[in-house]
This record gives sequence, structure tokens and C-alpha cells, in this order.
Amino acid sequence: MEKKQNNIYPEYSANGNGTAIIEILNIGFEPLLTQKEYKIYQEIGSLKETLSVLKHSISFLESKLIYLDDTECYFNWLNRKLQKAKLKKTFYEEKQKYKEDLFKKMLSKNIHKTRKLYDNRAFKKEEQFRNIAIFESELTRCFGCNDMEHCEDIISVVTFYTAIFQSIMHNGFTYKDKHFVFFTAGAGQTRCKKSTFVSEDKLKQNFQRLFCGLTPEEINRQGGMNTNKYLAYTSLCQTNSEIWQDFDIDRAIVVDDIKYKIPNQTVRYIYTESPEDKKKLERLKEKLLSVKARLHTIKIHKKSAPKGCKREKSEITHEKELREEKKQLQDEIALLYAKYHKASIQNMDITIPFTDGFGISLKKLPSSMIRLPFIKGLIAYCPRRAFTGWCREHHIKIHKITDIYGKTYSLSEVDYIFTKSQFKMWRYFKNEFNETAGKSRTGWEIYKENFKKYGCTACKCNVENNVKLNAKTNYQILQTLTTEMTDKDIHDLASYDINTLNGIGRNVQCMLNVLGANEQKNNRMNWLQKSLLLYPEMLKDSYVKTLLKNTKDSMIKKFRSGKFNINGSYVFAIPDPLACLQWWFTDLDKNNLDAFGFVKGDSVSCNLFQDKEEIDCLRSPHLDHAHCIRKNQLKETDKKWLKSNGAYISIKDTMSKILMYDNDGDKLLLHNNKTIIKCAKQFQKKYGMIPNYYDMPKASPEQINCTSLFNGIVNAYHHGNIGTPSNEITKIWTSLNPESTKEEIEKAMEVIALRCADVNFTIDYAKTLYKPEIPEHILKEYKRYSGKKVPYFFLYAKNKSKKQVEKPGKCNIDRISGIVRSSRIVFKDLLGKYSCKILMDNPDVNAKEEKAEKILSLYKELEKANLRRLSHTDFSVLDIDERKRAMFQLELDTRKQRRMFSEIIGEPEEYIADVLVIQLQNDTNKDTLWRLFGEVLYSNIERNLKGTKLCKNCGKRYQAKEKDFSSSYCPECKAGIEKERGKERVRKYRKSKQIFQPPLHKTLPENVQAL
Repeated sequence: MEKKQNNIYPEYSANGNGTAIIEILNIGFEPLLTQKEYKIYQEIGSLKETLSVLKHSISFLESKLIYLDDTECYFNWLNRKLQKAKLKKTFYEEKQKYKEDLFKKMLSKNIHKTRKLYDNRAFKKEEQFRNIAIFESELTRCFGCNDMEHCEDIISVVTFYTAIFQSIMHNGFTYKDKHFVFFTAGAGQTRCKKSTFVSEDKLKQNFQRLFCGLTPEEINRQGGMNTNKYLAYTSLCQTNSEIWQDFDIDRAIVVDDIKYKIPNQTVRYIYTESPEDKKKLERLKEKLLSVKARLHTIKIHKKSAPKGCKREKSEITHEKELREEKKQLQDEIALLYAKYHKASIQNMDITIPFTDGFGISLKKLPSSMIRLPFIKGLIAYCPRRAFTGWCREHHIKIHKITDIYGKTYSLSEVDYIFTKSQFKMWRYFKNEFNETAGKSRTGWEIYKENFKKYGCTACKCNVENNVKLNAKTNYQILQTLTTEMTDKDIHDLASYDINTLNGIGRNVQCMLNVLGANEQKNNRMNWLQKSLLLYPEMLKDSYVKTLLKNTKDSMIKKFRSGKFNINGSYVFAIPDPLACLQWWFTDLDKNNLDAFGFVKGDSVSCNLFQDKEEIDCLRSPHLDHAHCIRKNQLKETDKKWLKSNGAYISIKDTMSKILMYDNDGDKLLLHNNKTIIKCAKQFQKKYGMIPNYYDMPKASPEQINCTSLFNGIVNAYHHGNIGTPSNEITKIWTSLNPESTKEEIEKAMEVIALRCADVNFTIDYAKTLYKPEIPEHILKEYKRYSGKKVPYFFLYAKNKSKKQVEKPGKCNIDRISGIVRSSRIVFKDLLGKYSCKILMDNPDVNAKEEKAEKILSLYKELEKANLRRLSHTDFSVLDIDERKRAMFQLELDTRKQRRMFSEIIGEPEEYIADVLVIQLQNDTNKDTLWRLFGEVLYSNIERNLKGTKLCKNCGKRYQAKEKDFSSSYCPECKAGIEKERGKERVRKYRKSKQIFQPPLHKTLPENVQAL
């Protein structure tokens, strides 16, 4: 049994398993305004409201005047009103502009002030001041945060005014007698203009523990670093994680990454502006400006000269030389620009960073992402015994491994092998030699000593668990097949979902599947889904019927946005672990990649699919045609290496360059859908699948201080939006269809490749602080597509209005609307009687007494509050992380509300649940009931149905005999079935006893036959 972590680190909160939910304060900029700033801000708000009313009045008056004769008195009266309203509008607009300028000046003037957080203001928007739920993380554990409690030491800040952000970045702010300072802002936070501020005292107490003794001062002493990378690495401790209980830092090492070149690969090389080009361009532009200035001086001199005055020959020659120099400089600049963003098909050697972010555990461990101070990535298990056995079998000697600091270790001394790409700050932990003591320490030994000295903790997150084949497509996956996908292909792809849709009301299993009550497909069932599996008769409940109708409408909307069920799953991309150990511990020839690993050729290995089965490997975001079709390798001899349900990738595979993934925990979608694979193969046969290849420069190191961090974050604010190029790529794909010509498709593919490069530069901007300059002629190509509205299916995919989208086109996603149609639900009587008493602890509870009425009243208040909050959240447009955060917030609210309910009523949860079940039995909305008391209802169902079964024949529930484990039929149906079986046995017996009678013409003599 594992030891409890809180025995080792008593300062930590009682959790450690990653399940705790902590409440913190989330604020906007309004609470941070000074009293004077806030007064002006309110005045601006009042002016905006007044202007809004005036604009509405002007619009109304103008609409009336159109239909009146200008000679009428009523027209003149209305016109005077209109002119007066317009004058007022002009006055208030000028006043608003004056106040806004004054407000901005005040913000700039107050940059050096230490602000105070005011919590007593009447905030119009909830996001300006509210409590939110966050995940349990190393930060919350260090700060002693407890499950379901409010933490006073962490505040999330969203700031849209850079002057306010600059002020609190440099000076912090005060709240409740505590001084809060800037802590960090990860890439995800930066995209939302969020940052984390923490209590200065708490940070001082825990800084060494969080960052293993490495301070900004030490980083600066060694030359500084990229500021946004520093923020990304310091934000690792905010990741939802659990403590890695049996981790031993003394059994861990850090080794060099595995990198190698694969020669002569076909790539689409995209030339982007290099740092040298940038310097040259700046130099040429400076020269050009200088030449233009001199030519301008000559022009003025010529104009001011007296008429008839001849210029000297040297002046004319000088002007001619300057004009030639100007043309030459312009040509050089044009030539330089012509190189930018130019794609060309080339054969070249490509570098594969095989272990980029990947490490190996030689101790049994589920595949997990790991978090240690400044260490992050993926770790997968590879059995030590299997590797030593392989070496013995092949007569290969195992030598010692050398870490990145030069120290050697034998295989038996190591349990965890981290790579240099995982250890983000390896260069700041340097080897040391103490001349006085005559002892040396490697950088890793210093890290380990600090790790133990400051009580640091290793953590795991995204632990692989119960991987299910229950994936869905999206429009990005399907849009890249638009030129090959016929209407029949769309119908084949949608057939499972169409059958499920048609099964609502007609088939019990279909209805359970639609509601997510399926253990094989859903490993995160809620209490309602679990209860439906126990008591399917609940499908007759009015609330569940309403859910089915709403789910059906939601399903149709999802289908029309390209979301179909496929037999696939999102799994970790895992480099072949045998190849890694062979590379590090043996002397195999590194030029002969065929000798490494167990995954061979164009194969991947995944436990979820059959041997030799064809599978498609995809990654999100899926923008260009990147369908990597591979054969699954699942031999009996491979199973000793396949200790995970991830996708094991061959050392010779260039998939990482096609799908553009890292091995630090990126997940691939693996599926075996025959329709998608067929269309992808057809496309690749015609146009190939060529990976994009380009150079991405790195940002220069800077000194870590408030100013450099602020500048890095603000730059990322302005350049980190990938939505625009991503949507433009979708517009390009939707311009294609099966009737498109080869030339149209090839041209579109080239533009898509360039836009994909733009997306990747945008994604990495926070880390690189670099985006290439796009020449005018390329921007013109982009505008051919960007000028259009978003495609028609964005009605369903992004909740756009009809005014915002194009008319239905011929692309495959638009064609889905004509293939997947809605049908009316008819509920057939498929199951036995439903009784709400099965959901109750005490079926005889009095639901009409005064206390019961109080329960219902409080429930209705909570329901209204929850509906009000949920109405502001559109889950369909949230990404995975945002949806997860929203669900965590709901979970926090649920626990708090349930506890509050019991405290106010003064009765146990079981009694409250019973009263609500009776009072809401005919209600069509019981979301709040199941969220608050679902666990209680499930326990009641489990207890009340103990020893009962559903008859497979008639669908009615019956009491099974105590030791009858095999029967699936009620006594009546069983008797009828046995009777039929008895009759069948008699028929078979009689048939077998019949005497064989040969044909008459073969038994009689010939002379008799003749008669």
C-alpha cells in the first residue's frame, strides 16, 4: 500500500490525488481602479447608455420620416425632434471621447501607484468580481489550499487595459491587508488575457519549493532567457496534477535527446524571413530612405533655381546615380520580399527529434504527463527485464549511460530516464567544483539536492486510464476530404449515427447510448447515466423523455457540423521505447535505423486495434491534409513492449513532421473508419501528402524583470490569435468539391500550406516572439478567400447567424444537411412500469408538510440561479480545457449547494431527495435534482432493485432467485420458452425416427415398372 503524501509533507493540503476543487477570486479591471478612475469610468458607462438610447431614437425617427410627406406638420415636428436628437448625440459623443481620453491619461499617470482591490462596488458584469473553481495543483498544495474551501492567497486577474496591467505587474496590489504580486501567466492564460497573482508572503515561503531553488537573479546572472518561456515554465505548477507517490529523485537521470536525420525526403519547403534577411531588409530600407531624402532635396533645389539657369553636369550625373541607386535598392527589396513565404517542393534531409519531450520509466507506471520544478513531458513504461532479455537473446552488450552533465550510470541504478528537452532549465544548473572541499557536483546533483532540501514534489497529470473507442470526427478532419467524399460516402460515414437517431423511442440500447449511459463508450458517466443502466425503466420518465428530444436536436446540429461517431480514440504519441533504450544503452549502429525498435516499417502499434488493421492517425488542429494511414502491428512478441494504449511510433516514421506534434504528451486520434481511410487514400494517390518544412527562429534571451515580462505578455496578447488564419483555411477547403479541377486543388493546397505555417508561427509566438512578414503578393492570394463569409455549416459548428454565413455550397460538410434529416420521435412501450418510488429511500415520506414546501421553494431558487449562470455559458463553442474548467466550476457549485441545502433545512440529504422526487415527479426539468442529489438517488435505486432483473423477452422486471446467475427471463417467459423448446425437441425426435422410403422407380422390378 502506498504511503500518504501528507505524512512526508505536512504543510500540504490533505489531498494530493488531484481531485480537490479550490475556490479562488477572479477579477477584472474594475475592482482595481482608483476612486477617481472609477468615477470617470462610471460616467463613461452612463454616457454610453445615453448614446445607446439616442441612437435607437434617431433610428426610429428616421424610419418614420421615410413614409411622410415633407409638407406635413407632423413631418416637420418629427424632423425637429430628429435634429435635436442628432445634436445631443454629437454632444454626448464628444463628451464621451473627452472622458475616455481623460480616463486613459489617468491610467497612464497612475502606472507607478500600488493599487487597492475594492470589493464593495456595484459591478454590472459578473466576470468583474466572482469566485471561480480551479484544479488542485502543486501551487494549491504548497499554499495549503483545502478541498471545497476558498483560498485567500491566489487571485486570477483579467485585464484589458495594459496601463492597469503594467501598474499591478510592477507594484502589485493590496487586498484584505495582504500584498499580492504577479506570479505567472502560462500560454493558455495569455490567450485569455489572464494572469495569476499571489500573496507575497506565501510566495516567499514557497518560492524555493516551487522552483527548486532557481531564482530570477541566478537566471539573469547566467545571461537571462526568453521571457515567455520563463512564464510557461513557472506556470507548470498550476497544472491540475496528483502527487507521484513512490517517485525517488535519486533514481532519476537526464540524458541527451535522440535526434537524427532521415535523408532525401520530399517536403514542401516554405522560405520565411530569416534574422539575416530582416537585418538586410532594414539596412536596405534605411539606404532607400536616405536616397529618397537626397533626391527630394535636389527636387526642391531645382524648383527654387531661377528660370533658364543651367545645372552643372556633375549635379545631373549625381541625380542620375541616385535614381539608379534608388531603383537598384527597390529591386533588391522586391527580390528579398519575393523569397518570403514561398513554397517549393524539394528533396532534403529532415531532422527528427525522436524524444522531444519524452522520457522512460523502467518501473511500472501508467503513461502520464509529468510535472517537476522546470521538468515537463510524457513518460511511458518500458520493462527493464524485457530489455535485458532482448539484449541477452541478441547477444548485445549493455553499457553504461551518460547523462547531460557527463556522469555515467548503469541500467540497474536508474528507474526514470528524463531527456534534456524535458528538463527546461538544464543550462542554469551547472557543474560545480568546490576547491576548498575538493569535491565536484554535477548540475543534476545540485538539482536533486535542492529538490530534497526544499521539499519539492514530483507530480503526474493526464494519467492514461480506461481508454475507450468513442471518438468523434469534426469538420476539420472531414473538410480535407471534400474533393473525394461523395454523398454515398457521407451516408456511409453517418450510418451508425442515423441508425441511433432513428432508434430513439424504438430501441432501448439506442436511447441509452444517446444519453451516454454506456460503460464501454463512456468512462465518465454521471449519476443519471449510471442510474439509467441500473433502472432503464426511467426512460419512461417525463424528464428523461425531454432529455432524449433535446439530445436528438443537439445530435442533428452536431452531425451538420461534421461530428460523427467513429471507432477511434485520442491516445498519447509514444516513441518506440525499445529503440530509445537501444540508442542509449547499446552500441548498435546509429546510421542503421532499421536495427532499432520493435515497430517496423510504415506501422504503428496500438493495443486498441487488430494486427495488420489499417488505421488513420490524425492530430488536432487538423488544417491541411494530414491523414497518416498506417498498418497496426500487434504481434504476440510485441506485447511485452506494449504496456500502454498509446500509439507507439517507429524510429523511421516521419509522422511527427506531417502531423506537427511533439512527444511531450500530445495526443493523436487513431481510428479505423473505412470511409475516411478510403477517401484519404484516394486524395493521396492524386496529390500526395507532403509535409511542410520551415525554419522557426528562437527569441533572444532577456533579463527577467517586471518590464521584460510585461512586454512579453503584451506582445503575446496582440499576436496570439489563431482564429483568423484557421477560419481562412476552412474557407479555402470549402471552395473545393468533387468537381474541382486538379489545378484548382493544387493551387488551394499551396495557399493552405502557407496559412498552416502562419498558424504555427502564431501558436508559438508567445515562445518565439517572432512572426514572419508576409509580402503583398501573398496577401492578395489570401484575400481571394478571406473576403468571403464563413461557410454555411458554421451555423451549426460555431452558432453563427444566417447573415454571417455563405449560402450552402458543394463542400462535403455543407452537403451533410441534405443527407442527415430530422424525424419525429414515437415512444414505444418497450419496458415495464416505471415508479419514482424506486428512486426513494422512504417511499412513505410526507411531501405536503410545511418543511417539504420549504424544500421545494429553496430548490426552485437554486434552479433559477443555476439557469441564470448556465445561460451565459455556451458549451458548444468551448475548447476541451475551457469545457473542463466550466464543468469543474459546476462541480464546485454543486457540492456547496448540497451542503447548504442540508444546513438550511436541517434534515439529511436522503429526506430532501425523497421530498424532491415526489414533488418533481412530473417535471420535465430535473437537472438540478440530479446534479445535487444524483448520488443519493443512485444508491436508492441500487438498494431497491437488489435481486431483480430485466426480462430479455418482455422487458418487465422480475425478482430473480438468489443463486440464479444465468437466467435472463421472467418466470412466465421462461415457462413459455421452455414449452417451445420442448415442442422443438419432440419435432426433431419424430423427424429423426421417420423410416427412410426410397423412390418407387428404384425399388420395383423392371417388368412391374413397365406395367
